[in-house]
Amino acid sequence: MNYNFSEELEIAKHAAKEIGKIQMKHFRTNLKVIRKTPKEFVSNVDVECQKMANKLLKEKFDYFVLSEEKRIHEENDADLFWIVDPMDGTHNFIAGVPNFGVSIALANRDKFVLGVIYLPFFDELYHAMKDEGAFMNEKPISVSNNKDLSKSMITYDNQFYLNEYSFERYKRLIDHCFTTRITGSAIYDFSLIASGKIDARIWNKTKIFDFAGGITIVCEAGGKITGFNGEEINPGSKEVIASNGHVHNQLIDILRYKTVKEV
Repeated sequence: MNYNFSEELEIAKHAAKEIGKIQMKHFRTNLKVIRKTPKEFVSNVDVECQKMANKLLKEKFDYFVLSEEKRIHEENDADLFWIVDPMDGTHNFIAGVPNFGVSIALANRDKFVLGVIYLPFFDELYHAMKDEGAFMNEKPISVSNNKDLSKSMITYDNQFYLNEYSFERYKRLIDHCFTTRITGSAIYDFSLIASGKIDARIWNKTKIFDFAGGITIVCEAGGKITGFNGEEINPGSKEVIASNGHVHNQLIDILRYKTVKEV
């Protein structure tokens, strides 16, 4: 695909900022909270943010909007489509923890062409377009230069119950890296990797909404994203490594299925 997506990028950035305003308006206020599953809550703010995303992203371009909160099936025949998580870090938001925000990506079946992440509490807007570099509040950013896993800070999944290997992998990870963190927000972790603050993030069972916005940003910042066996990421990927690229192969050696099963 040879096409300039500058206009789409500006629309995504504007939408992310407007959604962020809604989040900050309601942050640390009384919320209407619904239990979707025994381990998952959602608030009235998620729904309001989704409505705003649908409105703003479709004002100029009639692209399909694939979103988590509005249950749209993942299979579609659109040449281009938006992938939106209008409230990443919902449980943080409900608890009054500031690690939450908005994720917007534009993709087709073959590739992710742009990504936008907005962290409204910190007023940090991250964006990238393929082959154009990565930015935070319009300033270029890049991943860390750390090549030593034993000196690395790695963030990890908070949903251990979703994958039977999560604890085993985590134990192997902490034996090899310097330290770990669990922030509860995929896009917050993407922002930390892309800006060189941490070295990697691990997902044991994720969804496209969690990683779509961060893929282009991390890759354009010089990082790398693959599955646990080094395979290319696609919209159906579940097990994902995002890193500065330098420690990536070391993480694959620790996390891939073959290694875990042999232990």
